[in-house]
Amino acid sequence: MEFRLLNGVEAYRGATRVYVGDRKQRLFLALLLLAESRPVTMEELIDKIWGESPIVSARKVLQHYASELRSELGRDMLPKYESGYRVLAARGQVDAHRFRALVKEARPLLGRDDEQAVRLLRQALREWGTDGLMAGEPLDGLRGQCAVKHRAKLRAEHRATTTDCLEAELRLGLHTRLIPEIADALDDGPPDERLGGLLMLAYYRAGRQADALAAFAGLRQRLADELDTTPGKELVRLHHRILQQDPELDLHADPPGSTP
Repeated sequence: MEFRLLNGVEAYRGATRVYVGDRKQRLFLALLLLAESRPVTMEELIDKIWGESPIVSARKVLQHYASELRSELGRDMLPKYESGYRVLAARGQVDAHRFRALVKEARPLLGRDDEQAVRLLRQALREWGTDGLMAGEPLDGLRGQCAVKHRAKLRAEHRATTTDCLEAELRLGLHTRLIPEIADALDDGPPDERLGGLLMLAYYRAGRQADALAAFAGLRQRLADELDTTPGKELVRLHHRILQQDPELDLHADPPGSTP
């Protein structure tokens, strides 16, 4: 059995998709999966699914959800628990847990063995089931503050992982190939100074100083328009170094035949 949370909420038995219910039942399943086999009490589930105004029959509805999922997933997957529920899924069966495990393995390698770190981070980002470095829509279709909170957390993890990966690849000298990916990542979300700095540096190392300066101007405008703020000291310093053509910004050209 495999569970997907990073681009929808789905379950698969081999190549066959397993029906996991309507929106609230899928939220029930997602909450149990995100708990990583830790029992989740009835009270926690009611609060997370219905918030401050739970329906009178909330407990019976949860019992119904559990019964329906046992029928589809198997009783061993969702055993009874005295005060709540849990899903006995191994970390390797859930895409979100595989993603996090790969990122955890890669992080200590950053700056020390960037090639291996990049391999692991790219593998982690492929767990999102999308092309390139674009994020899917975690917990897609689920509503409520709890779903919104988990969705935002997962998307933030994706963005941080993407940035770490691109930064490591930039250190490896892949600046020319990275320009479109960094630009897409920067566009896919709120203004991000760290990604903006990577784009400026990639342009500069590719011999495109004017584009690097234009990238700074574009990000500065977005920061003003969307966040009512100005670029931080690090980005301003990078802008100044590009204007001065600081030789310390240079790096060797992309190696022939380089691949992600």
